[in-house]
Amino acid sequence: MNLYENYYVKNQVRIKDSLERTTKSLHHETTDRVPVWQVSQTVLYPRHEIFFSMEKNLIMQLANIVLTLGHKTDYVPYLDPFEGVAVLAEAFGCPVEVPKDGDPMVRNHIIKDLRDVYSIKKPSKENEVYKKIFNTLDYFQKETEFKIPVGATDPQGPLDVASLIMDNSSFLVACITNKKEIHHLLNIVTEAFIEFYSMQYDLLKNPAFPVHSFPLVNSNDGISISDDEAVLLSPVLFEEFGLPYLNRISDAFGGLYYHCCGDIGHILDKILTIKGLRAINVHLSPKEFKAKYISKVLSKGIGLFLGISDREIGWDDSDIWPADKIEDIYDNYYIVNAIRESKGKGIVLVGYGSYTGYVDKVAGSSGDLLINASGHVVGKGPLVDVSLEKKNENFDHILKLIEKNKFK
Repeated sequence: MNLYENYYVKNQVRIKDSLERTTKSLHHETTDRVPVWQVSQTVLYPRHEIFFSMEKNLIMQLANIVLTLGHKTDYVPYLDPFEGVAVLAEAFGCPVEVPKDGDPMVRNHIIKDLRDVYSIKKPSKENEVYKKIFNTLDYFQKETEFKIPVGATDPQGPLDVASLIMDNSSFLVACITNKKEIHHLLNIVTEAFIEFYSMQYDLLKNPAFPVHSFPLVNSNDGISISDDEAVLLSPVLFEEFGLPYLNRISDAFGGLYYHCCGDIGHILDKILTIKGLRAINVHLSPKEFKAKYISKVLSKGIGLFLGISDREIGWDDSDIWPADKIEDIYDNYYIVNAIRESKGKGIVLVGYGSYTGYVDKVAGSSGDLLINASGHVVGKGPLVDVSLEKKNENFDHILKLIEKNKFK
């Protein structure tokens, strides 16, 4: 915390400017330039250990904040007490395990027969899963003396949670064959989501918004939500089983910041009708959020937080850019398309390496397998052990690329 406070004092003006710049961009307002969230990280512990220790979770996040504030960036610090995607499913009663070097995962589904949906109950406010999350949030804010905004744990939307409670294939089939039962399940999950996340924000004295999958904004105008299951639905099914429940959550929290992994092109028009939709977070990639989607989103006044990753989106089988050429991908595909389609308005970009950024030090991993803070394998490459001077040089280079492509 002493290191953080020193860096914060030195960067107060920049942090204030970056927060305003990022908020305006995601709200599709005019700002001085495109914000670039260039980040750094270290891996102090094996991935799975942070899910068993509040202390290790907080220490690693603080270390990453300090590293990031040491170089040029539009990053604004906040704490994201990530407890995995299975939290709400676990609260409903699904057994969860944490694999070595991995994230929590559902071991068994509690709905074996569709008639079981009528016997599940909304989790009690006093259940042990909720208590664990509340303890973590309280620990984070008290240990940092309320000086750093703290966000709610990863908000998985109703579709995602329902597809964990049930076998995923059975869930998708039932969306066609047993609509009544699926609506019953989604209704209970949505009620639990609203209650659980309202309780978290009631606990937080210096809350971060909207947090997971998004940069910090200085307005409380919506909650972020992950909706990865949506890519498996047709537009008709998403309109029936996705939109009504997302709209309820948006109404409850004053808006929605929407994240989905995968190519959402087939349901993008439906997503853009979500009530109170503020911004979308996606990976800009020929295999996911295609460049041609950018202008469609921005034409609706919706902001975009755009990332890229050489690991998550399958670049390793591309004949154009090999996986170890992330800088070439970034310069010659990502920036070119993001800026030409947006003209530099309504977007926030991440720097080289996407949300994982630069890796300054890797420790605590087992064998030859190095796992970063996001649970991905780290290989030797241009983003590992990058000097401070090079990081600053890269940031300036990104800004020059943005300006160059705005006028093409």
